[in-house]
Amino acid sequence: MKKLLSILLTAVLVLGLTACGGGQSSQSAAPSQSAAPASSEAAPAESESAEPAEEPTNSLVLYTSASAGEYELIVNLFTEKYPEINVEVVSAGTGELASRINAEKTSPYGDVLMGGGATTYVGIADLLETYVTPNTPDLFEDFVSSYGLFTPCYINVNSIIVNKKLIDELGVTVDGWESLADERLKGNISFASPADSSSALEVLINMIAAMPDSNDGWEYAKKFLANLDGKLASGSSAAYKNVVEGEYEVGLCNEDKTISYMKAGADVYAVYAKEGITLRTSNIGIIKGSNNLYNAKLFVDFVTSPECQTAMEAELNVRPARKDVPMTTEGRVATTDLVSIPYPEDVSASEVKTQFQDVWTALS
Repeated sequence: MKKLLSILLTAVLVLGLTACGGGQSSQSAAPSQSAAPASSEAAPAESESAEPAEEPTNSLVLYTSASAGEYELIVNLFTEKYPEINVEVVSAGTGELASRINAEKTSPYGDVLMGGGATTYVGIADLLETYVTPNTPDLFEDFVSSYGLFTPCYINVNSIIVNKKLIDELGVTVDGWESLADERLKGNISFASPADSSSALEVLINMIAAMPDSNDGWEYAKKFLANLDGKLASGSSAAYKNVVEGEYEVGLCNEDKTISYMKAGADVYAVYAKEGITLRTSNIGIIKGSNNLYNAKLFVDFVTSPECQTAMEAELNVRPARKDVPMTTEGRVATTDLVSIPYPEDVSASEVKTQFQDVWTALS
């Protein structure tokens, strides 16, 4: 697996993936997802303020862009282990939370930010405490911040979900991006619009990165989009549900969705593109000036512990950031066995959306 932190995405598309929950109060806003960035991670500026006091308290304020189901699992496990700590959860999109942290920088309310890609943390580096958890040696080194600016919670993987019965009847082998251009699959691929779905956008960016050509991967993208036969799924969830319900042979979605249905007994399986996958992470960081710094570090340590990472893999179906947590679903490929490729350094989410719209209009 190639070093991925030598590049930190330039495109920001705010990502709503894991974080925590089960606290007392919760303010909710629509979670959003953040796409991968790309510019070198610089050393955080030296802080001139006094080091915050570090001692146990009975409080922790968690800012998170995760769904309730995701953060509730993590926070409930944390409070089971540390019942003396009351966790308050503030839930919103990653971008909104980053803006809030900036607005509160002279008097921070939150202690921990959880969820979102590396670009979010790099963008507010001067508002974060650097912290290297003792669990760092057990994490995949490709995703660890050089300066402890953030810590990976789990790894995001683009997958191809395949309906076993239908694909067998069609007689097509699906093993990667190129196979999705097979004319026998025309009109049989479920894919949401990258202009509206962040997960679909990530898949498209992955495709053009993995299938280089004289037009920066767009010659392949045009063939793939033509194979959709003018049909787009109504949204991210429809992209995989169409396959599970037997309406389409193949779909494209985040890996955890495919694994969830595999575990539930659906007649589907996951395919990991042989040409390469742009692995990304959802992360966690400590807010500078935290009123509960001791507890904040304790929380980061807990989220990256074998206990929490094992529960996240088993119950949330996310891919662990730890190297020693095994996959529990048959057919789920180990992280070290995935063909990993770097996230493109110069990618622009808005430009990819625009080019998609141009291609899609031309095909219509």
